Amino acid sequence: MTAEQRVTYRSVLSNREFAAIAAGTGLSVLGDQLARIAIAVLVYQRTNSAFAASATYAISYLTYLLGGPLLSALSDRYRRLTVMVVCDVARAPLLLALCLPGVPLWCVFAVLIAVGALAPPFDSARSGLQPDILPGDAYVVGSAILNLIFQTAQVLGLVAGGALVALISVRGALALDAASFLISGGLMLAAVMQRPPAQRKAERSTLYRDTLSGLRLVTHTPQLRRLLAYALLGSAAVIAPEGLAVPVARSLGGGALEAGLLTASVPAGFLVASAFVLRVDPERRTALLPWLALLGCVPLLFTAQAGSPVLVGLLWFVAGAGGSVNLIASAAFIQACPREFRSRAYGVAVTSLYAVQGLVLLLAGALAGPLSATQSVAAMALLTLVLLGVMVARDKEGSQGNSDLVRSTSG
Repeated sequence: MTAEQRVTYRSVLSNREFAAIAAGTGLSVLGDQLARIAIAVLVYQRTNSAFAASATYAISYLTYLLGGPLLSALSDRYRRLTVMVVCDVARAPLLLALCLPGVPLWCVFAVLIAVGALAPPFDSARSGLQPDILPGDAYVVGSAILNLIFQTAQVLGLVAGGALVALISVRGALALDAASFLISGGLMLAAVMQRPPAQRKAERSTLYRDTLSGLRLVTHTPQLRRLLAYALLGSAAVIAPEGLAVPVARSLGGGALEAGLLTASVPAGFLVASAFVLRVDPERRTALLPWLALLGCVPLLFTAQAGSPVLVGLLWFVAGAGGSVNLIASAAFIQACPREFRSRAYGVAVTSLYAVQGLVLLLAGALAGPLSATQSVAAMALLTLVLLGVMVARDKEGSQGNSDLVRSTSG
């Protein structure tokens, strides 16, 4: 691919529709991180319970796990821009309701569930709309930009969130989050073109059956299954280090600063590697999937032997670079989906991703009891490596079977 043909970050950001979605995404993520801290503080002040405070974080995952595929189907049935704007506008008054004095605790959790339930249709609508806005390889570059914005906004929100809550109060933080959703909705309404629904009325069944059809598409399409498997393995490899960064830092004689740097090393490796991955010809990127997945596992095997936060950080940075397998796999997954199924397939994929990440975090945390935190990271990397080996072997068997079939047909 020549320099003239290569899609650049600048050319993608010059797209007015994508720029509005990117800006809205950044604002919403910043506001969400701020609100998460504020709500956790609010709940802890009311209950003095660490479990109740941590439950406020868990709800966002639970709503996706319980209703992700079903709610994502809405984005195939209706205009995707409309779904995104409605979800943004609806979240604002819900958050503002928490600013009222004396809100009962059950109401706080009810609002969190309602806000969390609006995330799957919004995210799936954005994912389904993006290939229409950015065709071809521009979609892959756009995905990398959104990932960069998402991770940067998450880090900034976590770093500044506590200080802002202390400065402007819990209510002020919640009001800012509500404002971020209204601004996001306004930006998209002003800049993004309305498009027809992906699914025609005559093709619609019940929401439940539409959801099942999306699940069948993913499970019965070998290409989609393979891409999703690589995305899941790539996430499974690097989520354990992020979840165990604090105990790993402490076991190596570090504190909060070292824990923060270790946590940041994985996404930093991802972002650096993404810039190089995007320079590879689009036709050749999928060939990198097993190698990048391998790179995401092998460095973590040596976590227990590193002996210092600096060396562990370097190993995790390299593993994070291998995590860029997700950039290739997720982009190819959406591009391979028929337009009328994109949102439902995305809902299945993200729900699977959350489930795997949650399972790995639970297992890694459980292993950190009988083992050390560093040994737990290595153990999870080894397990992922074994699963990767099984998948690559099955890929080779499938390729060999196809080759034999072609030769027998030719003969």
